[in-house]
Amino acid sequence: MAGQEQLKSCVIDKNLCSGCGMCVGLCPYIKTFRDRVKVIHPCGQKDGTCYSTCPKTFWDIDGMDDFVFQGPRSDQALGVYKGIFFSRAAGEKAGGAQYGGTATSLMAFALDSGMVEGAVLAGGSALDPRPVYAGTALEVMAGAGSKYTAVPTLAAFNQAVGINGGRLGLVGRPCQVEAVRKMQQGCHSEAHGNRERAVGLTIGLFCFWSLTPEFYDFLAEKTKGEVITRVDIPVEGLTVTTPAGANTWPVDQIRKYIKDSCSACIDCTSEWADISVGSTESDPQYNTLVVRTVAGQRLVERAAEKGVIEIKPYPEERLPILRKAALNKKMRVIQGEGGKMPGYLKLSDQYRAEIIRQWEVLQK
Repeated sequence: MAGQEQLKSCVIDKNLCSGCGMCVGLCPYIKTFRDRVKVIHPCGQKDGTCYSTCPKTFWDIDGMDDFVFQGPRSDQALGVYKGIFFSRAAGEKAGGAQYGGTATSLMAFALDSGMVEGAVLAGGSALDPRPVYAGTALEVMAGAGSKYTAVPTLAAFNQAVGINGGRLGLVGRPCQVEAVRKMQQGCHSEAHGNRERAVGLTIGLFCFWSLTPEFYDFLAEKTKGEVITRVDIPVEGLTVTTPAGANTWPVDQIRKYIKDSCSACIDCTSEWADISVGSTESDPQYNTLVVRTVAGQRLVERAAEKGVIEIKPYPEERLPILRKAALNKKMRVIQGEGGKMPGYLKLSDQYRAEIIRQWEVLQK
């Protein structure tokens, strides 16, 4: 058994906390400011949901595949998927939406069509992101746009479960999808109710790393106090747009702001979501859309039929590039420091060997 004390010593004190927000709201003694999660008072519980649902505590990756997809994967790079596409919002996309605006359009459609009764996502601005509960499609649209710091979105999920009572949608980072999936597997106490039934849809975002709040100071210094209208981090580097124009700085200038927990994350494409959405790194007008579950497939098909999104085949020449990027991240994690993988991950020997085999094939 493990609870708040172990969460603090094994995750928070070791800078492994990803700022997902799942523990916030489950325990009155765990609070957050921006992405900083802190235990403000011991609760005395020996066994706690805060520990069992944390994406940085022990979990079985093979077991997660079995739970979400009812079987093992064949693609160690991208996980299980039914289809992979280029996609974008049809017609005018939400103001502030990044690239094709797919994630925003799909979650807004899920609300309008009754698939979910509310949604939690990262809202606010690039300089002041915050967890948001959206009860309407317009409120989903208002939260459009990438946030590059770790927004504890699941704090809004916990609050919404107590207020809404219906099925919720989540737009979140891989670690947030993982926390929700752990919760759905029953990794929570009866005192927190039937939370596994509260999840109607998960839209996972591609995420190779998140930045600490010190990144905001960097932005303020570089822009000299100008109003920032857009932040993006494409291949060429950090791009910040103000009324005076756009400026780009090399990614190396912001590496020191990457959260320590991101170096222990094996999932950059939200492998256990219903749908995963990311950039294409080739066409800024589109997103990469990975359809993983039956629920995700049903939503995408209905949205395409209704003219909410446009989809087209994923270019064959791009797939090895995406797979290599995902496998490179996995290899960095499973090799770890001194060849040792982070202790909270459990991979079977077969699973690990297949990651290495597929990675070696792509190096040729």
